Amino acid sequence: MTRRDLLVLSALAAAILAFLAPVWWRAPNFFNHGDLYTYHWPLRHHSTAALIEGRLPFWNPYVLLGVPHAANPQAVLFYPPAVLGFLLPIVTSLAWDQILHILWAATGAFLLARAFRASRAAAAALAAAFALSPFLAYRVASGIPTLVAALSWAPWAWLAWLAGATPLLAAVWALQFFSGHPQFLLINAVGMAIWAASRRRAAPWTRLVGGACGALALAAAQWLPTLEYLRGSNRSGWPAEFSGSYSLNPSALWMWLRPGVLGTPLAGDWKEPASVFYESGGMWLGNALLLAACWGLARGRARLGAVALAFGGLTLALGVNGPLGRLLVAPGLSYLRTPSRWSFLCLWGLWLLAAQGLGAVRSARQRAVLTLLPLAVVLELFLWDAAFLKHQDPRPFTAASAEVVSRLAGKATRVLTDPGLANPNKSIVYRMRNVNGYDAFYPAGVASWAAQAEGAPAADSSRVLVSRWRCVRDGPARRGRALLRGGALAGLARVVKRRAGPSRALGPGLPGRRVARARVADRRAL
Repeated sequence: MTRRDLLVLSALAAAILAFLAPVWWRAPNFFNHGDLYTYHWPLRHHSTAALIEGRLPFWNPYVLLGVPHAANPQAVLFYPPAVLGFLLPIVTSLAWDQILHILWAATGAFLLARAFRASRAAAAALAAAFALSPFLAYRVASGIPTLVAALSWAPWAWLAWLAGATPLLAAVWALQFFSGHPQFLLINAVGMAIWAASRRRAAPWTRLVGGACGALALAAAQWLPTLEYLRGSNRSGWPAEFSGSYSLNPSALWMWLRPGVLGTPLAGDWKEPASVFYESGGMWLGNALLLAACWGLARGRARLGAVALAFGGLTLALGVNGPLGRLLVAPGLSYLRTPSRWSFLCLWGLWLLAAQGLGAVRSARQRAVLTLLPLAVVLELFLWDAAFLKHQDPRPFTAASAEVVSRLAGKATRVLTDPGLANPNKSIVYRMRNVNGYDAFYPAGVASWAAQAEGAPAADSSRVLVSRWRCVRDGPARRGRALLRGGALAGLARVVKRRAGPSRALGPGLPGRRVARARVADRRAL
């Protein structure tokens, strides 16, 4: 990287930080529709609290009758940037975690574009198009910081691979695994294999295999327990419809040209759940980059690989709606969900076409016109992203209840919260051992126990929804309220003290509230 490269990249970073200033200026926190408060905040809280106490949190006893914690990659125990949780409040650290990964994505994309011989202006436009694309912005709005982190490493993996730096590729892949969401590591690696197949040379394959072996060695502390956990989890042998959930609907392809054509959750005119929008509608780099991709399709030297990448990604993203739906239950892939995430390969194929198209610009007049391209891309994406990358006050979701702290928090009780509650995992922060909870996957036998306790199916692919606990039948009881305000727990708990053993809390739920029912993911014994 030359000094001029550094100046251009610094200007781009300053523009991104200025755009995100409302998020980080006072009380850093991103608006989100999903998992930030209900999953990642409690999970990071448990990781950080345990490490501060000087122990490695192998187990999380506070949800779903207890689940493995260190084996869950989204706990990010071994990811260096997670040290932010030691320096800042957890919510603040999560905001800066995402901001820094957006900047990291822009830096990697800029350097990769320069490797494709794009001018500095073109490289800045390509970097902005990737880092500010709805594909990344929607991961922030959906509240999944591990997806933002994993995606930020994608251009770095390509840069190391194409440069022939196999040890660096191994390190990047290991960090991408540690960042918390290995699914995008797999998707990115498949894309690199498709590109290698289009090149018809042995060297790219040799570097891929060497990088994979090195990454397996470097990340063994995470992937070995994760694999063991997966094999004994509800994802081992679960129904095919779970693997096929969030398959890309062909109608969503219109959003790849005009992202708001079918409506948005924020405007209230999107007809499906918000999560479907975020998973299927992010395939847009801006109109200027789409034109550059068309130019790359006509003039790019390696356009075959980029086209194969985009076509393969689209076919896999369609999931059960496409010709490769049966692959969803193949060994290894059956552990995954959300086929629409394979659309990353479409996005990346278009990005590579645009990089080749802009890299093919040679005349001085054309390069002079390109100096305006970064401004056009940044303004176009800023205008769209502004509705999603905005500030949100976290206090209504994270505020503590003095009543819960005094009556239940940290005590030897087992609580059963209302299954209709939005945030059962807040019990982690209170150190209350909750029967119910929410996790990406959980031990297979939990679903069987939930069905027996409820007398009916009471679990889905990620939640346990028990409303009564038949295992507790005797013992004197006293009543206590377990009200966690602000979109968290909100139910009446009955704490039952038995003569021997820990106390347990039963939660009948709010009067008149309908208890959610779902298909049991796995009925094997615990």
